[in-house]
Amino acid sequence: MCKVERIIEKHGLSDLDEELRRRHRGGASLRDLEAFVNRRVLDRVLLETGVALIGDTESIYRVLDGDDASAGQRAEIRSQLERAGPPASEVEDDFVSHQTVKRHLQNCLGVETKRRSRITLDDAEGTVEWAQSRNVSVIENTIERLHNAGLIEADHVDVTQSVWVTCDRTGETFRLRDFLRRGGCDCTDSDGDGGATGG
Repeated sequence: MCKVERIIEKHGLSDLDEELRRRHRGGASLRDLEAFVNRRVLDRVLLETGVALIGDTESIYRVLDGDDASAGQRAEIRSQLERAGPPASEVEDDFVSHQTVKRHLQNCLGVETKRRSRITLDDAEGTVEWAQSRNVSVIENTIERLHNAGLIEADHVDVTQSVWVTCDRTGETFRLRDFLRRGGCDCTDSDGDGGATGG
C-alpha cells in the first residue's frame, strides 16, 4: 500500500482517486496535484478535530508549506495543531510530495503521467460538483459547531448552494450547468470577460 492509499484509508477520502484522475485529465501538473492532496488531508483533519485556526484551508496550507509565511506564523499554526493532539498534530506527516503523487498515479491507478488530454465538460462539471459539495460540508460543519456552542439555534437545517454565471457584456445570467452545456453565452465580443457568481 503506497502512502496516498494509506492517507485515503486513514482520512476517509474515498473520492480522492477519482478526483486525481479528473484533475490530471484536465491538465493539472504533479505539483498542482500534490497541493490538492495535501489540502484535502488538511481540510478533513480540521473538520474532524474542530481546530479553530484563523483562515481557510488554503491560507493555512500556504503557511505550513509555502515560502511566503514567516517562521513565527508557521510555528503558531504548528503549536495549535500540537495542542489539539492527533490527528491534527500529525497532519504534516501525511502530506505528500509530487513524486509520491506521480508514483500513485502510475503504479496504483495506471495513469500515464507524461501525457495529458485537454479538459472536457464532464471533467469541469465533476470538479464544480466536488467544490460545491466541499463548500456545503464546510458550511454545515460551521453551523453545527455554532449550534453546539449555543451561539445560534440550528438543530435541523439543510444547506444548499447554487452557482450562476453572468455575462458582463449582455447581463444575461445562467445556471452554471446550463452555461456549460449550451457552450457558453451568445456574447461574441472576444474582448469581453465573463464573471461567475455564487449564490
